[in-house]
Amino acid sequence: MTELENKKRKESLLSMVTYHNIILAISFIFLLIGILFYVSWSILYNTWGDPGLYSFCLPMAVFGLIGIAYSKVN
Repeated sequence: MTELENKKRKESLLSMVTYHNIILAISFIFLLIGILFYVSWSILYNTWGDPGLYSFCLPMAVFGLIGIAYSKVN
């Protein structure tokens, strides 16, 4: 690859990194953390109805969903 091709490739990759893509990625991470933590904790300790578990997992999942909706609207 020539220098010009390398420069164009870097510019195209950097153009993909936008505010909305960052918000979308962080939101998906929050959503996954909320769901995976709830399922894994419940399987390990057999506590499917624990209010303390809800108080951690539900806000994580809700913030993930709100962030995904926000990034799609804007």
